[in-house]
Amino acid sequence: MCYLYVSIEAKGQSLVEVYRILCFHLRESHWELLALVVLLTPVNWACESRKWQLLAQKIETISFGQAFQGVLAGLALGFLMPNNVGDAAGRVLSLQSYQRLTGVGAALLSNGLQFYVSMFFGTAGWGVWIFQQPSLQNGPQLLLFMTLVSTNLLGIWLILKRERAEKYLERFRFFKWIEPYISVIATYSLSEIGAAFRWALLRYGVFTAQFALLLWIFEVKLSLGIALAGIFLVFFAKTLIPALNFLGDLGIREASSLYVFSFYDVEPARILAVTLTLWCINILLPMLIGTFWTWKLKWWN
Repeated sequence: MCYLYVSIEAKGQSLVEVYRILCFHLRESHWELLALVVLLTPVNWACESRKWQLLAQKIETISFGQAFQGVLAGLALGFLMPNNVGDAAGRVLSLQSYQRLTGVGAALLSNGLQFYVSMFFGTAGWGVWIFQQPSLQNGPQLLLFMTLVSTNLLGIWLILKRERAEKYLERFRFFKWIEPYISVIATYSLSEIGAAFRWALLRYGVFTAQFALLLWIFEVKLSLGIALAGIFLVFFAKTLIPALNFLGDLGIREASSLYVFSFYDVEPARILAVTLTLWCINILLPMLIGTFWTWKLKWWN
């Protein structure tokens, strides 16, 4: 949060300017585009819910509505716990099976697929950024890019050889403790993982469209290619950095957005207005709905 304040002040702006920009653009212009951003929010979480529904079938058969409730409950619990822990807990606790703890593996796979999509496009965005910014064309930045490329290839190998990877991990004592909860990952076929992966891709596309539309609404003047590369980097940073606060990812997206777009002549107040609006529409509103479902979770069998 301190970084946000310092970044805005360094440009001769303030939080008052952020508030002014929010009020002006949300009241005066682009109502149809803003309505589209809001309407894309249930589509965003519907994609995530369908992905979870497909992966949860290994534990028990659930309806799309039950999957949607579990995803939103996980989102709400993410405000009280480290983000990935709360997300997995909400999904697993929404299951009714006495074997529901094996759903931990399904939840990890669901998050892992979304992480891989974010890493893939984040790597592409970083490549564009290095190409566009001479100041980033140095050894450490190129090494980071090559590391990301290698990690993408490793992710493909782990999916293709997941059974072999599990057998290798069985050599370690700590893995034997968690193995009953995550062994379900090795039981998915490539077609099942591919089906879930397509929903992860679609969700990423929806999020990207929302971000891009808000950049347009708040008149952040960047070329489409640079805007998309910046969005990819912001989303990757949000996914990579653990959210250890009590407000989900609030602050992470904002700080990474200010840093990424600082390479271009963009007002920090406008970027902050974009990311705060996106957080309210895409996280806060669904979280409030998810809070209702947390009261219906079956905490004990």
